[in-house]
Formats: sequence, C-alpha cells, structure tokens
Amino acid sequence: MKRIIFFLIFSFSHFLFVHCENISDVFTAMPDSVFELLTQKNRRDMLDFYNNHMEAKVRNRLNDYAQLDTLTDDYLRLRLSGSSSAEMKLLQTEDSVTIIALVRSITTPVADSRVQFFNTDWQPLYWLELPIPTTADFFVEAPDSVARDLAFAQRSIDDLRFVSVSIDPMEPVFTFTLSIDELNSDEKKLARRFLRSLHFRWTGSAFHLLPLNP
Repeated sequence: MKRIIFFLIFSFSHFLFVHCENISDVFTAMPDSVFELLTQKNRRDMLDFYNNHMEAKVRNRLNDYAQLDTLTDDYLRLRLSGSSSAEMKLLQTEDSVTIIALVRSITTPVADSRVQFFNTDWQPLYWLELPIPTTADFFVEAPDSVARDLAFAQRSIDDLRFVSVSIDPMEPVFTFTLSIDELNSDEKKLARRFLRSLHFRWTGSAFHLLPLNP
C-alpha cells in the first residue's frame, strides 16, 4: 500500500513539473488581465488551430485579428492586433524554478517593447529585470572624424528613445534593437554604420551581455 501511495505522489509531482514547463499550459492558464484583448477561449482556440496545422487566427475583443505565429515547448510568439505583438519564454533558474518572461511590443509607427517576469502562478517578479542599456551602448566606437556627429545623433535619439526587444525561440537570449527613426536621413546613414543590437543571455541567475561577433 505504501508503495502505491509513493508511486501516486511521485507521478502527481512529475505531472505538476511537466505542467509548469509547458508554454501551452502556461498560456492557457494566463489571467485575462495579462492580455486584455484575448479571452481564455481565444487562447485555447489558437493552440488547437496551431497544433492541428491550421492558421491559428482568432478575432480579439476589438474585433481585430490575433494570430499565434510560433510555438515550442517553452516559447511562443503571437500577434495581438494589427499594431501589437507579444512573446513568451520559460526560463529556468539554477535551482530549477520556472520563470515566465513576457515581452509586449508596439509594432507601429515605431517598434517599442516592455518586458515583464512572472512566476508560474502569474504573480509579477518585480525583483527581476533585464539590464537597461544606454543609447551609447548600441554603438561601436567611431573614429574621431565622425565621433562628434555620431554623439549628436545619439543625443537626438535620447530625446525620444524607442527600443524593441525580441526573444530567441531556441535560446534564453533577449535581443535589444534601438530605433533610429527619429533621425534625419543623413544622421540615419551615419548611425547605421556603427549601430549594433545587444544580446543578453539568461544564465539561470542573471542576464549577461554577449560579446559582439568578430
């Protein structure tokens, strides 16, 4: 009898662990308040359509279309409306605790993102944040001949700065991309020569900036 009870407890515990590890289950259990445009029925329908190799598109609460684009065991990406999108990724800590990373982005007229972290009960983890790069961090060192003009362009960006964030579907890597839409055409040409994206990898306890590719 004791062996049966132990087996049932172990099996149930294993089920809970797997349950928390699956992005589909986390997405389904998400409170409606997180994505106010989508109901739980919307989310279930998206998953059903996607898993049956159908277009995973539904009408949201604004009668606009939302669509699930990408789904893996620990990652999903969806378009919430014609001007917004979201990504979710499950991150593991060093002591095997699961964290939900959520990136919400406005896609037009200029891409801009907000990142939040939650536990698997969808309680916010205010203590966990991605590093906040400065505008200068997005630029490689420029020669003296253009450094002054580039510094001026960076100050122009600071006046109204937009940064989009994306998550790698396969790796716990977050990519920051700086918008230069607010610059004039000459400044854009100069900025593009020295602009880079920034990549931060989750190590299980912190986010580390990845080195530039040679």
